[in-house]
Amino acid sequence: MSKFYHAADQMNTKGHWATGTVWSVDGSKNNVYNVEMSDRGFHCDCPAFRKCKHIKSVEEGFCYE
Repeated sequence: MSKFYHAADQMNTKGHWATGTVWSVDGSKNNVYNVEMSDRGFHCDCPAFRKCKHIKSVEEGFCYE
């Protein structure tokens, strides 16, 4: 199964210090999804095909650094 990556809106993930990090994010139905940062952007293992709210929540956390 191939991974779909979504480009970050507010940052450059290529070579970022957090590349390779995986965050566990709570879903709306008590599911937990994993969001991973890579050089290509973000990947979430939820069933959404578009940039999901799980990715957006992780990305927003970096806006306050």
